[in-house]
Amino acid sequence: MPIYLEISPLHRLVTIVARGTVNGPEVRASAQKLADAKVRRFAKIVEIASAAFDFTPEDIASLATLLRGSDNDPRGPVAFVVGTRESPFAKRFAEHTAAEGPVELFRSLHEARAWIARQLAAPARKPMPAATTWADPDRHGTVIVGERQRDYTTRELIS
Repeated sequence: MPIYLEISPLHRLVTIVARGTVNGPEVRASAQKLADAKVRRFAKIVEIASAAFDFTPEDIASLATLLRGSDNDPRGPVAFVVGTRESPFAKRFAEHTAAEGPVELFRSLHEARAWIARQLAAPARKPMPAATTWADPDRHGTVIVGERQRDYTTRELIS
């Protein structure tokens, strides 16, 4: 099943949604997209409530290393939305990367967004931009299904 990844430079936010059974190449392709986009400082909401992962602790360690890259930039907050299911993937990722920046697991998207807003409003961080009624014109996304990827921009969705 696909992974949907969207980067919003205006809001300094990355949104990732995974559905169904997610395999290693799809997760690595998503992580590579994030590393290439240099969005380590951005807040991230990772919605995996209806996704299943078959990852080993070594896979999670290599994923964290790929996302860390060579930058010395601090990592932005990461909010996993796991719904009512247990999520060993999210728990292991949080445990493995807790020293790099704030990471929490939530049962709802509403809770995750509220936590992200509080994290970004903290004095040591740049405040989150106020919500606007217009879309981020530089927002772009990727859908990853197996080995296939499709990139698009907001402009493509409107036309």
